[in-house]
Amino acid sequence: MKKLLSLLILTGTLFAQANDIFTLNPSVNSSAMGNVGIAHADVKNIFHNPAFAGLNKRYQEISYVDWLPNLTDDMGYQNILYTSSLGWSSEIFYFNYGTQQQSDVDGIILGDFESASYRISGGYGFAIKDWMFGARLNIYNHNFIDDIDIGMNYGFDLGAYKEFGNTSLGIVLKDVGGETEVLDQSLNLPMSVGIGVGQKFGDFTLASDVKVFEDYNSIGIGGVYDLGIASFKLGYYTESEFEVDYLTLGGSIDAGIVDLSLAYYYNTDSFHNETIMLSFGFDL
Repeated sequence: MKKLLSLLILTGTLFAQANDIFTLNPSVNSSAMGNVGIAHADVKNIFHNPAFAGLNKRYQEISYVDWLPNLTDDMGYQNILYTSSLGWSSEIFYFNYGTQQQSDVDGIILGDFESASYRISGGYGFAIKDWMFGARLNIYNHNFIDDIDIGMNYGFDLGAYKEFGNTSLGIVLKDVGGETEVLDQSLNLPMSVGIGVGQKFGDFTLASDVKVFEDYNSIGIGGVYDLGIASFKLGYYTESEFEVDYLTLGGSIDAGIVDLSLAYYYNTDSFHNETIMLSFGFDL
């Protein structure tokens, strides 16, 4: 599907909100639980809390998300995650906006173009007594139109995690960094403070995250029933910026060396009513 996008709109609203794309959750594991992951200790949730690199697990995951499938068939994002047994982690996030038509302010078609945004991250996690701590450096960039240079931006994530028996606590500060100037507009990173709690009840875990951004906040709550070889997840997520509410569900199958995860978002909003996420993981 080709999307008509004028230069006026592109250099206005899209640039002003471009960095918001980096708040999208690349973790299929946590997406099925209502975007909850700050206090759910798993290397798959490093996007939520960099302290989980301190689990020292060698793991690789590749995920794909079909974004806004009810609007277009060529928009989505991919993510590659790697964690080492020494506490290091790396992640590459790539969002493809698909093929679009460029027009000037008078509506004259100038041609087709493709645009994308990406983030490259590297971090380290470690344990001190009963606490885990972690930090991550993120490099961001956008590629919208060839003759408009946005440039790179940098930010940091800081996280901490601790278990108190069957209760867990996570705290994270995300996207702490500067801003990029584009066409006299400032692209601020979507900095946020988040806190998460989790509670285990045998094979069932209930968790919740609250994230506070500069202009809005989000709340997620979810549960997972873990049977070992398979797990089942359900959650709810709400965000005040776009006033959206999602029901989420999914699950995973773990065959030891290889695991497969699936997540599904649904809401009643006509603009964005569903999203499907899929990931393959390899325990190295």
